[in-house]
Amino acid sequence: MHDPKNNALEKLKAIEGLQVGDYKTFENLFVTWHKPLYLYAYSMVQNAEDAEDIVQKMFCKLWDQAGKIEIHTSMKSYLYRFVHNECLNRIKNRQIKEGAHQQLGYIQGDSCNSTEQQFAARELSEQIELAIEALPPRCREVFKLSRYEYLSHREISQRLNITTNTVETQIVKALRMLRVSLKDYLMLLIVLLFDK
Repeated sequence: MHDPKNNALEKLKAIEGLQVGDYKTFENLFVTWHKPLYLYAYSMVQNAEDAEDIVQKMFCKLWDQAGKIEIHTSMKSYLYRFVHNECLNRIKNRQIKEGAHQQLGYIQGDSCNSTEQQFAARELSEQIELAIEALPPRCREVFKLSRYEYLSHREISQRLNITTNTVETQIVKALRMLRVSLKDYLMLLIVLLFDK
């Protein structure tokens, strides 16, 4: 049976070690928690690459923001909560992506039976491509690898030799810019999706 005082002391040492950038502390956390966190993530997302990507992202963020870290619970609770939230985000993004593919299939499929609908679908597709091509080079490259080749953040970071945090930042930047670029086409998309 663990002594609560010892647990509190271990937690304090781990947090203090991270805050001063002690790599040994970080390494110990990684060795201790990588496998159980991976198994937990996999149980939620049911995808090995996504699970590994989520855990890697968590450890990268833990190390990158070590000096600012604030943990008010146990280290275990903090790590599991982070992974849990990332898994929920990944599942939500997957559902959005699948929904978008279904909608795109609807736009390009038999339901576009009028000339007006076909023209509108073609125009929307062209505008999306133009908006993507107008993104800054690195931003566009990361976005295409994510959305067209369906690579995980970890796979993109390895291919482009950048950090997973940089990948995430570039994707967020791309989505923000696309939202602004395509704001005038929102009504066109709604018409295509709901005008039967």
